[in-house]
Amino acid sequence: MSDITPSASPWRRAGFAAAVLAGLGALFTVSSLCLARANLLRDNWPPEADTFYLPPSSALHAASLRHTELLADLIHARANVYFGTQLHARVPTKWLANYLNAALDLDPQFQRIYVAGAAMLIYNGQKITPAMVMTANQLLERGKQTFPFEWEFPFQLGFNYLFELPHDAGEDDPRVPGWRQRGVDLLRQAALYEEVPYYVPTLVARMLTKSGGDDLAIRHLEQAYAVATNPQVRAQIKDKLLGLRAQHASEQLEENLRAFERLVSDRVAGSPESFALVVGPRTTALAGLAPPPPAVPATATP
Repeated sequence: MSDITPSASPWRRAGFAAAVLAGLGALFTVSSLCLARANLLRDNWPPEADTFYLPPSSALHAASLRHTELLADLIHARANVYFGTQLHARVPTKWLANYLNAALDLDPQFQRIYVAGAAMLIYNGQKITPAMVMTANQLLERGKQTFPFEWEFPFQLGFNYLFELPHDAGEDDPRVPGWRQRGVDLLRQAALYEEVPYYVPTLVARMLTKSGGDDLAIRHLEQAYAVATNPQVRAQIKDKLLGLRAQHASEQLEENLRAFERLVSDRVAGSPESFALVVGPRTTALAGLAPPPPAVPATATP
């Protein structure tokens, strides 16, 4: 046995070395195939993906070394820079939702991102589409789950479902009735919150009327303007807000004029307005002969 062992040892070493080389060769082959596959997939990426791509949230958590809030701040800052650049170039901000959700994955308590991000997703200089509004709604729904006692989330969601989505999709869209019902339910929820502003319950009570809808839209744009940080977005919202206010004021003036014309015509038809105002409401002989209403007896005080 002592004569066989030394002679067999080199063979075992050679076999082990051959196995290692075979393993390295297989690993190199697999790596080459994976690299070729990755390059093939990468060739199909949009050109801006190399610049704007973000790793998965799990990788970001690991890379943050437990400083998740700091990394969330950095991603949010990068999102603002990206948003401003795309807005200035007048091109879509299709990577914005990825940035916002990545920052919230790292710091779900970053409350400002929910409302401000939803406004950025809708008011970005592009034609507003239902897909843009639904993406913003997903962000607001996430905020509503994280902050269940904040009235602003159901308020913004209710406005989007009741007014924004039907306006952008068109009244013929079969989804409109469901959207409107969802919007009504959310706005009614918003009116029940303890710290809700004084005007919300009044608006909710009138939200299905033309006047109430205009007031609700104005309040919604005021909220969006308050949270917007980009000057161009604020200008876009301001233009829309001023236009809506002017339209609302014009319609109110028209309604007041019609009410005044009805008042004059109901008094003395064909007479000048000043005469009709002096004469007062029209009365008839029967009205003059009618007995006065019975007096209400005064209650005795103890």
